[in-house]
Amino acid sequence: MKLLQKLIFQQNLELLQRISDDKFKLEYEKEDFIKKYHKCGYTHLNIVKKDQSSIQEKKYKRVMR
Repeated sequence: MKLLQKLIFQQNLELLQRISDDKFKLEYEKEDFIKKYHKCGYTHLNIVKKDQSSIQEKKYKRVMR
C-alpha cells in the first residue's frame, strides 16, 4: 500500500509540473502552484469493501433522466 501511495505522490508531482509549465510563465508562480497542491493527503486511498456498482448505476440513471 505504501508503494502505491509513493507512486501516486510522484505521479502527482509530475502532473503538477506539466500543468504549471503550461499555465504559468514565472518560476516563482510555478513553485507556488506546486507547493499549494503537492500534498501527501492527496495520495491516501479509501478502500471500499462492498460492491459499489449498484449504487453507481442508480446515480447514473438518475443523472441521465
